Amino acid sequence: MGTIRSSVSCSSTPPQSFLLRAMTDESEEFEEQKLAYRAVLEERYAKVRAFVNSHSSKVVEPLPFNSGYFMSFNVVGKDAEELRKKLLHEYGIGTVSIDSHTLRVAFSSLEAEQIDEVYASVYKAADEL
Repeated sequence: MGTIRSSVSCSSTPPQSFLLRAMTDESEEFEEQKLAYRAVLEERYAKVRAFVNSHSSKVVEPLPFNSGYFMSFNVVGKDAEELRKKLLHEYGIGTVSIDSHTLRVAFSSLEAEQIDEVYASVYKAADEL
């Protein structure tokens, strides 16, 4: 988990500065925005969790995750980079291959209603390899 977070999740200084300014804002508007966005992330997380709990594949196995941003799959017997390329070129889905056996999917950029379709495509592409 540390390798994934340190290699792909590093943010630059401008976003960190914006976040610091927002976090020190004590207005009610900021608190309302945080609650609204938290609900969006929780919904996405719940949909992804429900999908991976109800589907299986001989090629991709979900790794433990607990956030509303991304999750990773262990790719068994195939190359994660090949799966990444297949998803991008044949399905138009961008993912990140962390190493030869780990594929990361950032669901924070998906609308909740897109999650089932995207994850079904990940499983389908994996099984087609």
